[in-house]
Amino acid sequence: MTILRRRTVLAAGLALPAAARAQPIRPGSGRIEIPEPAGAIAAPMPIWFHRPAGWTGSGKVGVVMHGLQRDADRYRDEWRPLAERHGFLLLVPEFSREKFPGTRWYNFGNLQDDSGAATPPAAWSYGAFDRVVAAAMDAAGATRPGFVLYGHSAGAQFVHRYMLLTGAPRAEAVVVANSGSYTLPRFDRPFVEGLGGTAADPAVLRAVFARPVVVQLGEADTDPNHPSLPRQPWAVAQGSHRFARGWHFFDASRRAAADMGAPFAWRVVTVPGVGHSNREMAEHAAAMLFG
Repeated sequence: MTILRRRTVLAAGLALPAAARAQPIRPGSGRIEIPEPAGAIAAPMPIWFHRPAGWTGSGKVGVVMHGLQRDADRYRDEWRPLAERHGFLLLVPEFSREKFPGTRWYNFGNLQDDSGAATPPAAWSYGAFDRVVAAAMDAAGATRPGFVLYGHSAGAQFVHRYMLLTGAPRAEAVVVANSGSYTLPRFDRPFVEGLGGTAADPAVLRAVFARPVVVQLGEADTDPNHPSLPRQPWAVAQGSHRFARGWHFFDASRRAAADMGAPFAWRVVTVPGVGHSNREMAEHAAAMLFG
């Protein structure tokens, strides 16, 4: 796919339906629903939010991606005191099991159908993400063009693949926290292990490598028998637990950037004494992103 066509696809994915502007986001905590045709069913997508009383439209926006349990309300509640402390608008899109069932639609972004055939970029779940976040920012009166993006566990799987495939064009900074498995930025490995057979653009990857990206790892997230740890052979090959897999992804990305001759601005930040806990990882992530 040419770079020009890629940009056209991304622009189409960011198009905002007028009906999505109906529900304003006012100070306090709440939930709005945004019309969104993508997914297994054409149902609205909820966004759980917290808007501090002192936040204005020019203030920072933090977008948080929930984990495997699709519990966006819990993630909103765990991030709410951090939004108050640091004064940012908090948005947590809900990728429900009904609308985005299984790992195919959420963790893996619907890049392949059930037969394993590649889907067109317009069918990826990332377009839904772009549209609902844009709609929620509009509903809050945000005037900043971008947002800070954090994903934990399955949310981290979504976030890093979104970044590799689309370039995360509006993300000012990205934190990938405690992901259970990774898609490596390599075209010689098939998706999901790598980017082979996808519409990923090497020019987009080059740009992503120069972005402020943090791979955040809990130093105690080392349980090889954790019940939600992915166990596909390609995932196990990345390490026996999440801490090891995060380092594997970072090292593979650094090598890929070097092979391309691309600048590499990513870093790893480890959190002592923390395991697979969004609440504890969030404390450290918020200080990095908003402190």
